Amino acid sequence: MLLYKEIRQYLFALIADHPELKKLPSERELQDTFRSTRITVREALIRLEAEGVIYRQNRKGWFISPPRLKWDPVKKVNFYQLAQEQQFTPLTQVVSFETTLASNVVNQAFAVQSPATFHAICRVRSLDERPVMVEEIYCLAAQFDDLASKSLEGSVTTIFERDYGINVTHERSSLVVTAIPDDKADLLNVNSGALCLKIIRQRFNQADKLVDYNIEYWVHSAIEIEVDSQ
Repeated sequence: MLLYKEIRQYLFALIADHPELKKLPSERELQDTFRSTRITVREALIRLEAEGVIYRQNRKGWFISPPRLKWDPVKKVNFYQLAQEQQFTPLTQVVSFETTLASNVVNQAFAVQSPATFHAICRVRSLDERPVMVEEIYCLAAQFDDLASKSLEGSVTTIFERDYGINVTHERSSLVVTAIPDDKADLLNVNSGALCLKIIRQRFNQADKLVDYNIEYWVHSAIEIEVDSQ
């Protein structure tokens, strides 16, 4: 058996035999245990990471992946509600807020005739203190005056409804597996180029007008798509 496979099997058994385990031995410890090179140890770890069994945080080490957040894109449920229903402790951190011109893709989604001014919000969302998703939210500045003064760590949907009388009634989502951008990787404490699930969510009101355009970058081992067509 190739050595990286032996290391992988050892770690897999270690995790199965010790469900209370949160963190793996360091790469140096594994090198010493198996008299191996860093490259071989890293190959075993990367295989387990690709399978969603473990995850790495820069400068902290390798950790056992907790249960994934289950999300049904057909249902309209906000992040906090979804997390709490599945016994996670959710947290949102606002990274930046600016009022600016947006990309051509965003302008086209809103069907504006000329470049419009948008509020652009960047937030990091965590489950049980683990950063799992970075999101970018774009909405028309003219429609949401004074949005910067609102408590944006909470539900943006609630702010739209309560303070602006705009209700999100349905949405359209597209999902693709891709490499996470460098700036998003830093916010999630993962390696640049790591795989992520990119979700583009366009949310509409009852008149089928676009309310906001969201781009989400999920740590791939943190989310599971579960669709109920009933």
